[in-house]
Amino acid sequence: MSGKEYRTITDVKGPLVFLNKTEPVAFGEIVALRLADGSMKNGQVLDTSDELVIVQVFEGTANINRESGVTFMGDVFKLPVSTELVGRILDGAGRPRDGGPAIVAEENADIIGAAINPYSRQSPHDFVQTGISAIDCCTTLVRGQKLPIFSASGLPHNDIALQIARQAKLKDSDEEFIVVFCAMGITAEEYNFFRSDL
Repeated sequence: MSGKEYRTITDVKGPLVFLNKTEPVAFGEIVALRLADGSMKNGQVLDTSDELVIVQVFEGTANINRESGVTFMGDVFKLPVSTELVGRILDGAGRPRDGGPAIVAEENADIIGAAINPYSRQSPHDFVQTGISAIDCCTTLVRGQKLPIFSASGLPHNDIALQIARQAKLKDSDEEFIVVFCAMGITAEEYNFFRSDL
């Protein structure tokens, strides 16, 4: 972490802040922005060149101007992980949103991680039964696999996602496993629907 605060912002467009480059920075590096009122916002370096750095601000760019201070933290985003995460509800920044205590980290894991070489992975073999025949028969899931659900307005995607999260189990096994349920771009009403059912 450099600890130096710079005031080199040249432009703000949507969620992006453009600033003159003052020191070497890395792609994905965490950025702290201090506003005139003393409040803080977080961001991440999206692009860098010889003269310019582009930062995506996660909490919106309202009230960010040329007088706002920018500090490059010298690290990437990390999530505190431990067995205490099981059953917890987190926001997009990994902060508890369920009223429970802060997560005591056994490890701080880089949320980007390294690319996995598909040839070095163990061949998937644990069939996950969802209880939805179209998935179980046509697009079989295995343990460790991600299942994105893309849908159009008016279709029962929320109900399907909940059904899978509730019913998923390993076929012919009583072994327990964890279903990680993530939702992006949902409304407060949808959030409350998921929270009350899971």
